[in-house]
Amino acid sequence: MSSGTSAAPVGGTPLDDIYVNVLTVFLSIALYNVLELTAWILGTFKRWSGLYFWSLCVATWGVAFNAVGYLLHHRKLSGNDYLNATLILIGWATMVNGQSVVLYSRLHLVLRDGRRLRAIFWMIIINAVTMVIPIIVLVYGVVSDNPAPFQRPYEVYEKIQLTVFFVQEAIISAVYVWETVKLMRIGQHTRDKAKLRRLMKRLIYVNIAIILLDITIPALEFSDNFLLQTSFKPFAYSVKLKLEFSVLSQLVRLAERGSRNASFLDRDIVLDSTITPPSDSRDTRGVTS
Repeated sequence: MSSGTSAAPVGGTPLDDIYVNVLTVFLSIALYNVLELTAWILGTFKRWSGLYFWSLCVATWGVAFNAVGYLLHHRKLSGNDYLNATLILIGWATMVNGQSVVLYSRLHLVLRDGRRLRAIFWMIIINAVTMVIPIIVLVYGVVSDNPAPFQRPYEVYEKIQLTVFFVQEAIISAVYVWETVKLMRIGQHTRDKAKLRRLMKRLIYVNIAIILLDITIPALEFSDNFLLQTSFKPFAYSVKLKLEFSVLSQLVRLAERGSRNASFLDRDIVLDSTITPPSDSRDTRGVTS
């Protein structure tokens, strides 16, 4: 089986059928998850507005663009490398940065320090500009008629951007875990202590799972499995979106049912996520954008 280590998003040497099938499995699951996530998002949000809603949409459909671009290339459904590269780049940029914005946009549920929130916001912006623009230039250079000058810089910068985005998401998730643990201590005297601790533990477990999924991406890259990494990435990002989306829905349900008993969870802040409360909730007036 071909190792598939060519460090180029499109082009390169042909792959054998077994390896292509492995890549196709990851990409197909990612596309299925996109359909499922889209149904969840459109069916769950009361108002289609707000940073959390739009970042979820952008990240979700970024997965679709990225996966379709690689499917067109690996299955030889399109011989136009520029088209394939464009779809891959649009998907990659929106998927990766959209995921970070998703993580950031629900960080305010547990973190009230405006200075730290602004620092994380500017980290996302600066990394997006400094990582995305060079990669776009280098990828189009690699698929051009004269790829030689761009190949080595692309290989180096690809590893840099993977590391940067891994560290960025790890920082955001670590802050979320840390602040959630602090809230668990504050809420241990509430009437719904058991329910709150159970929810907070799930929030922690999900963020740890997100970090573990993130680790696999640079691990594949640095072990010279570039093509496997690029096909595993949209799958991993679609799974991360499903994980964190499901837990936030539970957080809104808890806030809607019992925020008076959990005073450390600001009901208005939780419901500001524009998520429609469960059908058994009677008061839906607080769910706004």
